[in-house]
Amino acid sequence: MRSRMRVSTDRRRGAGRDGFRVGRREVLTGSVGTGALLALPNLNLGSHPAANRHAADSSGTLGQYTFIYGTPDLGNDPAGSLAAASYPAPKTASKVSTTAITMSARTSIPVAVNLAATPVSSPDQAVTAVATVEMTRDGATVKLVLLDPATAKVARQGSVTLAGVPADANILVTPVFAPDSEIVSVVLAITKPVTRRPVHKVHPLTGKPVPRLATTWRSQHALAYFDQRTGAMTGPFYLDDEPSLALSTAAASGSELLLWTTREPQPGDPAAVRAQASLSRLSVFPLGSGKARLSVPAPAPWPGGEPVATLPSGDIARLVRGSGVQVCSVSTGDVTELTVAAFSQVRSRPSAVTMQIRPDGTAFLTKPGSGVAVIADPAEEFRTRAEIQFPPPASPLGAPWTKAVLSAEGETMYVLGPAGSGGLSAYEVSSGKLTASYTEGYHYYGLHQMPDGTLLAVQPQNPRLAFFAPDLSPLGVTDTDLYVSAIF
Repeated sequence: MRSRMRVSTDRRRGAGRDGFRVGRREVLTGSVGTGALLALPNLNLGSHPAANRHAADSSGTLGQYTFIYGTPDLGNDPAGSLAAASYPAPKTASKVSTTAITMSARTSIPVAVNLAATPVSSPDQAVTAVATVEMTRDGATVKLVLLDPATAKVARQGSVTLAGVPADANILVTPVFAPDSEIVSVVLAITKPVTRRPVHKVHPLTGKPVPRLATTWRSQHALAYFDQRTGAMTGPFYLDDEPSLALSTAAASGSELLLWTTREPQPGDPAAVRAQASLSRLSVFPLGSGKARLSVPAPAPWPGGEPVATLPSGDIARLVRGSGVQVCSVSTGDVTELTVAAFSQVRSRPSAVTMQIRPDGTAFLTKPGSGVAVIADPAEEFRTRAEIQFPPPASPLGAPWTKAVLSAEGETMYVLGPAGSGGLSAYEVSSGKLTASYTEGYHYYGLHQMPDGTLLAVQPQNPRLAFFAPDLSPLGVTDTDLYVSAIF
């Protein structure tokens, strides 16, 4: 075990106008901390002992790029940057030589800035979608760009114009891929100011009242559809759901889009409406249509971007409350509530939860705050096939949300190391036993496995990116100006 000491490079965000800190709405409108996307070349593991059997698919995926999404440091180039990595010398002759793994000539490729949403990858990882919003004199132009991870270049792109949207509106964009379909659904949450009035707010430092404008905002949703074959984009189709909460959840089957929304309660609502205010609605739209085929009340909780996945049956699974799965029938809208037994234990520590459908149809679910991951079978009401328990990491909550990953063959699970020691750990899925661990005192807060088998761990300070071989031997570290939020 090695120990290192590093001076913290944390730079806190300063106060905004009038001494108040920058608000969430300013961030969303792009005035500060706008999202950026970098393309990082996969490492060439070459003759590394673990390279061949851990690579995802040596016939087609090696040599692809990995996309890194995040918020740039204030005062830096909005595209961010990556420095060359230096790799630690091997401890024994059996280890791979430093010349076999080279990144000194490779740099990241700035791909996009001012993104309107977190990028989304297609189910087969063939393309990654990014969205931008540009305010124009006539309204707002929403552009959807599909990136090819083999080249980090644009594969297809299209745009749609939202006419009459004021310049100070907020537009949240959610691309939704559908398995076995070339149609990408685009869910748009449009929030516009409706009234403004002067108010006084106490300054946090001086205690004196400061005049400010209070704004009432109102949201509605719209749909658009992008055809990957032709590059054509249809819409927008405005939904009759104003006023609604901007946050929603969406998923798609091969032929239909499922959208969970919640009406925003209003002060003047009659008693009959107030009684239903807490209910969300589930609407099912045929792909390409702005008219719902059916719309039914949906059970709690309110939608807010929780994990959803399309099952091999075509139904949609929604991971809710960190302990259960709601399986929604696409044909009828009926919802079946299922419990994940391993997640039922209540812990006071908040935790991220993730759900991923694997190629064999099983689901990989993680709850790092409780120190548990399971492989479940959706065809058997999410019956647990394998359960792996591990010490909770120091950062079980927050982006990047992925704290544990499965190897391509599904035999090994990699997870952030224990809160006491940090680093990374590897477990055999079949037995749940710890097979390897590595730590040098760093606590990582996100983990990703690149197509060639390389593990990429993220930490808050530079060097933010650390690379490991599948046997957890360290490959090197590198800096980036991005506060990393997601890796694809």
